[in-house]
Amino acid sequence: MELLISLGLLLILAKLLEGVATRLRQSALIAYVAAGIILGPALGLVEATDELKLFFGIGVVFLFFLIGVEEMDVSGLAATLRGRFFLAGILAFAVSFTFAMTVTYYVLDQPPATAIAISGILSLSSLGVVAKTLSDLGRLREPLGLEIFTTVVILEIVGLLVVSFSLRQLANNGSFTLWTVPILLAEIVGFAVVAWLLAAKVFPPLVALLRRAIDAPQLGMGLITGVLLLMVGLLDRIGLHGSLAALLLGVALSGLPHRLRTEILPGVRGLAHGLFIPLFFASAGIYLDASFRLLPALSIVAVVLVAVLGKFLGTLAGVILARLNQPLAVASGMMGKGVVEIALLVVMLNMGAISQELFSLLVLIMICFLLAIPPIMGHAIRQAERVQIGKGANLPKFVVPSFAKYALENKTVLDIMDRGRQFPSADITIQKFVDFWASPDQSDYVVTREPRKLAGVVYLKDVRHISKERWGNITLEDLLELEPIVASPDELLDDVATRMADSNMTVIPVVDKATGELLGSITNSDIMASVIGADRPRKARQA
Repeated sequence: MELLISLGLLLILAKLLEGVATRLRQSALIAYVAAGIILGPALGLVEATDELKLFFGIGVVFLFFLIGVEEMDVSGLAATLRGRFFLAGILAFAVSFTFAMTVTYYVLDQPPATAIAISGILSLSSLGVVAKTLSDLGRLREPLGLEIFTTVVILEIVGLLVVSFSLRQLANNGSFTLWTVPILLAEIVGFAVVAWLLAAKVFPPLVALLRRAIDAPQLGMGLITGVLLLMVGLLDRIGLHGSLAALLLGVALSGLPHRLRTEILPGVRGLAHGLFIPLFFASAGIYLDASFRLLPALSIVAVVLVAVLGKFLGTLAGVILARLNQPLAVASGMMGKGVVEIALLVVMLNMGAISQELFSLLVLIMICFLLAIPPIMGHAIRQAERVQIGKGANLPKFVVPSFAKYALENKTVLDIMDRGRQFPSADITIQKFVDFWASPDQSDYVVTREPRKLAGVVYLKDVRHISKERWGNITLEDLLELEPIVASPDELLDDVATRMADSNMTVIPVVDKATGELLGSITNSDIMASVIGADRPRKARQA
């Protein structure tokens, strides 16, 4: 009965305080932590018993699963490789991580695996915090919002991978050997492949089959929840920490088609945000105290400086070195953090990887980030010049799929498709194609055999591999990708954006599923203009 009383008190107070936080335009996480502080250290009504810790542990699983589904945009990361946004994210993480590693290893005297974990936590950014702040400011669907979002995607993924690696090592007593890294990478890749196969090839048809045979209410939600808990439990036995297992499974399921996601995931989100995630973050408040005062003054000052100044200098250096526009605004956006970081700190405390004193100091710093960074970020972004697409905007090559999920609002291909766009014919020579069709801002082209018959897609990279002397003798027919990915008019744009990023394509033909007629095409620029709300003039022929 004590367990039920504790759960009831935590949930009621957490949700009541969440309502207050929402009115004050603050993060719900602060409300959850405050509920834990009030009922734990302040009033002594709730203690972290073993039974209560079980609910906290399930909260970890749900939280990192949803982070994997909603924030770990691996397709977007791959699409930005070799681009300046990828460079900005990597440099920002590397610089701040170097500062943090110096302090945690040499000043705090932490073991290597613990130092790496803490440094990764101090260096990453929380995409959820940044997306909400941009949305509240009304700047999410603007070029600057897209730039910030894309860079933070890279920061969060890289940071989570580094921290997950260190958690794996901490679970194995923090030992490092020559084979540690390749073995861990092989395990992660193997699990990711299995999870992807389940999500892409097994789960959708299985749910459809079971729905026809059983028609049980919330069947998809129950299956996903069961598979999640089962996989986490099995992988924990082989030494892969539950948070990493849940994260990877979430990443795999993030590729589910939009309609299946909207059928299944709302129930999982409701269960997670209504019960387990508030309890999990309330545990941070229960554990929180003023014991950080026992740390040496030098350690406190060093940690605060590296968490704030080191992070800012890292983000600013990454933005400047990558030559992104409006560096102060972008750097301030990359400072958004708190949610994922507190979750990771609670995991480390429960593992016994960090002391209570250091935990309390770091959690207080993250709460300060949650309170201070959104208004600072808002001021910096409001001061930035509003840049329109095509007028000085420094946009990524691809709309990262996670951004599309936030911003596209159920738009379909038909909403942005240009039916009047013209395409080159497969029988023209490369020379004629280059003279009349090729454009420096596009790398892929839809090709036809008849006015409305799709022949395939031509890639400029294939053209460049042929000597110019031969361009007049070779036709596009010889260079065609005969079975390119295609879209249908009723397909949702966020699904199409994901497939384009996965296949590294900047254009996709739109085909009538019934007749096979080529209806038109959409380019990444079309999606970009739709996402950021820009009016973009249509070109008579293929853009």
